[in-house]
Amino acid sequence: MKACTRREIRVILALSLLAASSYSSSAASEEEPIPQALSLTVYFDGYVLVEYDLGVDPTSPAVNITLFGQVLEDVTVEDHEGFPLDHSFTDGEITVYSLGAEQLTITYSTQDLTKKEGRYWTLETNATTNATIVLPSGASILSLNRVPQIIESGDGQVLLVMPKGPVQVTYVLGVVGTREHAQVVLDDAEKTINEIRGLGVIVTEAEEKLQEAMGAFGSGSYAQAENLGYEARDLALLINQTAAEALTTMDEAAGEIARAENEGRRLGLDEARDLLDQANDAYLAGNYEQASTLAHESKTKAEEAQKPFPLEVIGIALAAVTSLGFLALGLRKRRSAPELTEEERAIDIQKILTSHDLRDEEVEAVRFLADNNGQAFEAELFGTLDLPRTTTWRMVRRLEKMGIVDLKKFRKQNLISIRKRYEREK
Repeated sequence: MKACTRREIRVILALSLLAASSYSSSAASEEEPIPQALSLTVYFDGYVLVEYDLGVDPTSPAVNITLFGQVLEDVTVEDHEGFPLDHSFTDGEITVYSLGAEQLTITYSTQDLTKKEGRYWTLETNATTNATIVLPSGASILSLNRVPQIIESGDGQVLLVMPKGPVQVTYVLGVVGTREHAQVVLDDAEKTINEIRGLGVIVTEAEEKLQEAMGAFGSGSYAQAENLGYEARDLALLINQTAAEALTTMDEAAGEIARAENEGRRLGLDEARDLLDQANDAYLAGNYEQASTLAHESKTKAEEAQKPFPLEVIGIALAAVTSLGFLALGLRKRRSAPELTEEERAIDIQKILTSHDLRDEEVEAVRFLADNNGQAFEAELFGTLDLPRTTTWRMVRRLEKMGIVDLKKFRKQNLISIRKRYEREK
């Protein structure tokens, strides 16, 4: 007798549950799926590759999901283990027969999310979660309806992370260099700078760059004005991103200080509070990277704060020291500080690279760690990669979230270690 395949077992279970519950074959869970990730990769011809991850109830026989776009091509649906799931389309929704699945990944292509007017393209949708958008090579952003959480460029492509909600991105392909296009770029840069300034963020450098762009525009150097306009807008977005990260770290430091106070760990808290005050001063002055660094140090000090010794314990200790005198000093043995592990570790870099889609700087960081017995201090990594400290800090947290590295305190520093599962078998 032939054994049932995984798909056949899934179908049998689904039919059994449907029959027992008196459901029709089209029944679906009333519980809403939970959007987890949304990625939109835009191509030159306006097609958009959509990758949509959702969490679902594994006990539900089916779930209905509204997708982005109406005309969908090359649709695939997989569960959390990468197995394909049966699905059907009704009334603009996709019904996925998801019994036993904890997560769905839906992938498809559509032209419904972009439109073109003259030279200008617009990507428009309503994101149910933060959306990662990759524009075509050579694309230049003209306008955004909201300030992105992240904006990065590399290999000729622009990557955005837009917050949940309405998304509208207008862009052109290639450098236009006309007066009309330069004016659009400058208007968008000015709008972005004004919005960020309205949040209370100091964007003096971006404002100066915009003035430089307007000067080039006034002299008829439209291509130069465009480039400077893009720089002004991107600089404002970067400043806003750095300021937001500084605020988050400052909030975390304040939380750690409050936690230490509640637990009676007062030794070392004065230094933590002083560092947080310095971070606040730096933030108010617009020095956001410095504010983030000081806040991180404050948080570390608060985490390391200790409870004071009881007075009676201190008295006993002083009496013991007095009675022993120099004899105690002579007998005391110097303890050496703990060292990094000297165990030979061979890291399987290829396993990491094939398991994760890493950015260039993340690949460089993994290779550096692998060459250093699988571990290094964050300060060493910062010095090697020659990246801003906050960028290095965010990258390390991404690697930790992906499960590639562990992060722990060692000698009052952050020690980064590649996880054991990526070691080669001896």
